[in-house]
Amino acid sequence: MSWFKGKEKAPRSKDASNPSVSQSDTSPASTSTGWEKARDTAIPILELVANIAEGSDALASLKAACKATKQILEMTRAIQNNKKDWRRLAERFQGHLESMEHQITIFEGYPEEKRQADNSLRDPLLAYVRQVLCFSPMDSTYTTNRKLDEIQKAVEARTRSRLLSRATKVDMDAGDIQDFHQDIDDCHQRLTAALAVSTSLHVQAVKGDTEALKGDTQLIKEDAKTLLKDVDMIAIAQLPIVLSTSSMVHNPCNPGTRVAVLDTIRRWGEGEFSEPIFWLCDIAGSGKSTVSTSMVTTWKEAGLLGGQFFFSMTASEESTIAKMCPTFARQMFERIPALAPYVIDAVKQHPAIMTDTFEEQFKKLIVGPITHHRKPVIIIIDALDECRIPREREQLLRGFSLAVRSCPNLRIFLTSRPEPDIERLLGPLALKRKLEFRLHDASYSDNVDDVATYIHETLRDVLSREQRLNLIKKANGLFIWAKTVCQMFDPERRFEPPDVVYERVASREHSSDIDSIYQLILERIEPPNALQAAYKLLGVLVAAFEALTLAGLSKILEEMGQRVDVANLIKRLGNVLHVEPVTTLIRFRHPTFVEYLERCSSSGDYISLTKCHAELARWSLKTMSTGLKFNICQIDSSFAPNRAIQDFEDRVSRFIPRELRYASSHWLFHLSKMDDSSRQIQSHQIQYALQSPQVLYWVEVVGAILGVPRAITGLRCVASYFKGEIRERIEDTRRFMMAFSTPIQESLPHIYISALPFTPKKSKLYTEGLKKYPNSLTVAQGVKEMYPGLPRSLRGHESPVMAVGFSPDGSRIVSGSWDKTIRLWDADTGQPLGEPLRGHERQITAVAFSPDGSRIVSSSYDETIRLWDADTGQQWGEPLRGNNWGVTAVAFSPDGLRIVSGFTYGEIQLWDVNIDYGMQTLVIPWVTHSEVMKAML
Repeated sequence: MSWFKGKEKAPRSKDASNPSVSQSDTSPASTSTGWEKARDTAIPILELVANIAEGSDALASLKAACKATKQILEMTRAIQNNKKDWRRLAERFQGHLESMEHQITIFEGYPEEKRQADNSLRDPLLAYVRQVLCFSPMDSTYTTNRKLDEIQKAVEARTRSRLLSRATKVDMDAGDIQDFHQDIDDCHQRLTAALAVSTSLHVQAVKGDTEALKGDTQLIKEDAKTLLKDVDMIAIAQLPIVLSTSSMVHNPCNPGTRVAVLDTIRRWGEGEFSEPIFWLCDIAGSGKSTVSTSMVTTWKEAGLLGGQFFFSMTASEESTIAKMCPTFARQMFERIPALAPYVIDAVKQHPAIMTDTFEEQFKKLIVGPITHHRKPVIIIIDALDECRIPREREQLLRGFSLAVRSCPNLRIFLTSRPEPDIERLLGPLALKRKLEFRLHDASYSDNVDDVATYIHETLRDVLSREQRLNLIKKANGLFIWAKTVCQMFDPERRFEPPDVVYERVASREHSSDIDSIYQLILERIEPPNALQAAYKLLGVLVAAFEALTLAGLSKILEEMGQRVDVANLIKRLGNVLHVEPVTTLIRFRHPTFVEYLERCSSSGDYISLTKCHAELARWSLKTMSTGLKFNICQIDSSFAPNRAIQDFEDRVSRFIPRELRYASSHWLFHLSKMDDSSRQIQSHQIQYALQSPQVLYWVEVVGAILGVPRAITGLRCVASYFKGEIRERIEDTRRFMMAFSTPIQESLPHIYISALPFTPKKSKLYTEGLKKYPNSLTVAQGVKEMYPGLPRSLRGHESPVMAVGFSPDGSRIVSGSWDKTIRLWDADTGQPLGEPLRGHERQITAVAFSPDGSRIVSSSYDETIRLWDADTGQQWGEPLRGNNWGVTAVAFSPDGLRIVSGFTYGEIQLWDVNIDYGMQTLVIPWVTHSEVMKAML
């Protein structure tokens, strides 16, 4: 290496630059010069010998030997006597010199640490150099037996005249020279052999190092692969997912049952039918989820299952599409290895994917990876009707309809009840295969046979054959009736003999009436105080916005004055309730029981959901008052955002108990469902929750659990129920969270460091917050006195505005202008929301929101009607066209399923818009006016 060579010492030879003396020069002067050269050579040679003896660097030792040979060579060339023999000796030295110089070149290629010389090389080198030095053109007293120390003494004594006189008087005979020839050859051969061995050992060492390097390289590659795999796992782990409980609540079909239905679905999944969507449609309790669970197992074993999502109205995360796409992506990553790299790439390329619309999420996370797959990939959607928000059902089906068109390998299996909106959306869709009412219709003999098989196998050792046949008849092919009744005979759940249970069931008048079975289950609970406790327990579970744990439910019931053994009571209700073993979350076994309880509440029987919401609100406020505190997650520094804190999620789980998370997320919505008298009773607790610092502690929690959007919605929802100071605080908190939603969700400490100091000075949060935290940042100027109110006018259009309208919840304003654009505005601040909606080619004449606020309809003089997504601004499908005149008025029907439009020359048209764009149906066109139509409501 150059840096090593540059630091290496140069030999101390004074003649390194002098040319050698010619052998043909026989003048005295030349002879004298040769002996002077011999003298000058002796001292450095002795030093070189010492270097060889002590050195451990093979290259340095070899260079020393080479130097000695070179010096002796130059000395022999200066000798006059026996010229022929001397010339031959010089030639021999020249050969040795060239050999050692070649070896030096080899050794220079070795790293420094590989040049170490042991005795096996050092000893031959010493012997060689000693032999060279012991020979000199002097008399017999200076023959090959002369000691090196005598030479050194002679040199040091400067016996130059003696050396010169002997050199001029003594002639060495040819025999001496010949003997030296032989000696020097022997030494050289030993040195060459040692060098060969050393070179061989070095080659072996290099090979060993090379193999070790290969091994290290392989380890590095493996470590790199592991690191990249870890990076991939971290990336995929960032996706929020829903942990479905379907595997705990639903079981697969019993062997020998549903054979025909399962076979039809299996053949569709294998490609026997061309339709990419399979819709299993049937009534509640017919066994759709059981069929879905069976197909999960079948397609998972076949390597075709991309993912499954079981909707459940009793769980907040399982009743919405918010986390459906990332859940599918995670499942595909784990189940289909060939798709894993493409899923990872999609996640890495779209780090903000969760801010996209459902359609974009499905396109990027699901459709994109599947396009690289050669085999079919099946997605299962169970109980679509339990998706609580009809608008989300529409988004989901619209996304599926577009996806299967662009991705031939994508196949979607979904189940639902025959709900009107689902029928409307899927009914005309040409891409689906529908199996309707196949699971419960008694006209299909296999339905009755399957229920009979289930009852016989379950109750064979409990009831007589005659009794079992009677139950089969009453079930009339409805699986949920049979399953619920059979569970009533479970020894761990019943508290009466089987015969008594049978008599109660058999005495019910209506066959397959599931409500009568649920009523019977409740009637069996004794004593009366236990039944009252059961009603309150069930009411709380129905009113709760997400599943509760055993411990949480016990605390709530205790607050309600019910000190009962919750575990024991739920065991009595085991026919309709299920407790997850690990989490102890309590879930309903079937949504038909939830619907039964809601009907009971509506009729005033047994349960009052309004009172249950009031009790849950009271419990939530109490939980927050005792559980909220400053820096609840114990974050040490404000310099890193939440996402950069390695154990942030663990801190949230560890320091924010499940009960506190529930209370912080849902207390506002429980308040909105209470009656006015209950809200008045809770006013003191509500005001405390909205005061500083308590409200800031609450903002911390909702920021940690990413609940800011829901909190803002909840504050807007309850504001109208209050007046005076409470309403003022609600509005103040809502504006604070809207203004500083980014720092609140990005870094909890910055609620106090960044958000609070920049809050308007007349805000209660500002005045109360700074009293509590006087050492906070002080902003000298630039902070507004109050939040900006709604401006007197909204400006943004470039031409006259011809149409305006409010969203159903009053939070947004839509406007249409002659500048051919549509704009959305925040109704509280007057700020524009997003970019203008562009698409019309002439002036806008009318705009309106759909009843659920999800869509906007617009009309124009360009003779079209257009639909828009109110959240994304994307246009839905192709424009509607009805006649050759400009459209001057437009509106939605109350159910949002139809659009009515008015035209310039008095014509009115009614439209039914379904999911399959290109099939917009003109329902009724008629003319009733002779003048220009300008408005519709």
